[in-house]
Amino acid sequence: MTQRCIIVRHGQTEWSKSGQYTGLTDLPLTEFGVKQMERTGRSIFRDNAFIDPNNVTYIFTSPRLRARQTIDLVLETLTPEQKSKIRIVVDEDLREWEYGDYEGLLTHEIVALRKSRGLDKTVPWNIWRDGCENGETTQQIGLRLSRIIARIQNLHRKHQSEGRSSDIMVFAHGHALRYFAGLWFQKLAVEQKCNNEWERVNPDSYKDDTVPYVQLDTYRYLNDNPFFLLDAGGIGVLSYAHNSIDEPALALAGAFVPPPEEQSQHEEVRK
Repeated sequence: MTQRCIIVRHGQTEWSKSGQYTGLTDLPLTEFGVKQMERTGRSIFRDNAFIDPNNVTYIFTSPRLRARQTIDLVLETLTPEQKSKIRIVVDEDLREWEYGDYEGLLTHEIVALRKSRGLDKTVPWNIWRDGCENGETTQQIGLRLSRIIARIQNLHRKHQSEGRSSDIMVFAHGHALRYFAGLWFQKLAVEQKCNNEWERVNPDSYKDDTVPYVQLDTYRYLNDNPFFLLDAGGIGVLSYAHNSIDEPALALAGAFVPPPEEQSQHEEVRK
């Protein structure tokens, strides 16, 4: 019985190809990006069968076109019956970092802009610490990603109590998913009490009665680069140590699942 959170970055867009910061701008996938995600879907569900579609319980997605288009392409190989058993939840909390003044710019252009405004005189700009002018701070994106992690882990706890394996897939963006993974591990992040109204408010970011809202007393945010890479179209797997929802961990084997004999040997060694 395994509970996993499988994160999927959308396929290539013109701006992911060029390196431009893409937050709220709603771009479609390129022709390459479409083929890229079709291949990914065939690999993970059919050719290599890394993921059993019968274990996929939920898909959470950013509302942006590039993420939702990626879902359709990845699920193409599934039967109508298999698709019907997966609940797809569009959640505004999964949107990309709001870049504000930096939307559409390249990193060196952002650095030059900030220098022209008299910023970063002592240390270089670090988005994970400094956020974006007229966009989001690291605390703001950390709060909304903490909310969705709490909802996913709450669902995993429920599925585990019911004795079933649950793969919850998350389709979103480069910065948001790397940030998401950093928060999943807890120790990489700073914990903050929800003291202010903006930290405690329920933003009503999704519409699905089967997903309970989890009210946070604390949340986490990053203050430095977690040093994770996730290219356009990339997939990562997050899970739990010792099958404990209270011990979030990185599944270094990714989507690959070892044979039962290997798992049992590993369990004996661990014990």
